[in-house]
Amino acid sequence: MKPTRGQIITAFFCLLPFFSMLLAAFTHHLSANPIQDLTLRSGRAAVLLLVLSLACTPLKNLFGLTALLPVRKTLGLYSFLYVLIHFLVFAGLDFEFNLAWILDEIAQKPFIKIGLIALVLLVPLAITSIQSIQQRMGLWWGRLHRLVYLIAGLSIWHYYRASKGDILIPLIYALIFGIFMLMRIPPLSKISISSKPGWLKSANQFMLR
Repeated sequence: MKPTRGQIITAFFCLLPFFSMLLAAFTHHLSANPIQDLTLRSGRAAVLLLVLSLACTPLKNLFGLTALLPVRKTLGLYSFLYVLIHFLVFAGLDFEFNLAWILDEIAQKPFIKIGLIALVLLVPLAITSIQSIQQRMGLWWGRLHRLVYLIAGLSIWHYYRASKGDILIPLIYALIFGIFMLMRIPPLSKISISSKPGWLKSANQFMLR
């Protein structure tokens, strides 16, 4: 299926954190602890994109922006990409895929367990994002993908616990997540702006093409 303009533009912006990490690594502009820096950068990108993916449906309902529905999938897949990078930096660069070291670290830091649960739950969502699989699953696809709400909550909790006192950003994400969840519940989910400006309709059509 051909990607929409909205998806292409979204993919471009989603890749910016990745190229920023690569550029910082190759030009030696990471922090004094480069592995920790990469872990933080990839983790922040993953949570941000996941929260943005959850904004798509409420904003579509409110403003009639149907172009956000395919964008939601793109945001979700790139969030999964950054989760994988986050895990590989932790397990590979930091602990050299040494299972004993990894298990010991998990035992000492429970917030890592929370992150691992979110990662495991994200895997089937990423796999079933393929359209042919969606068609085979039917109604089960929608039921499975409701796990994204739990995953988002776990991801923000993981971010909060890993922040070591610098909790402002995860708290902001938690607040935004809470607002988007409330906007999915009737009667808030039924609220729609009837008189939409022309530029918004034009932008929606442009992004859909």
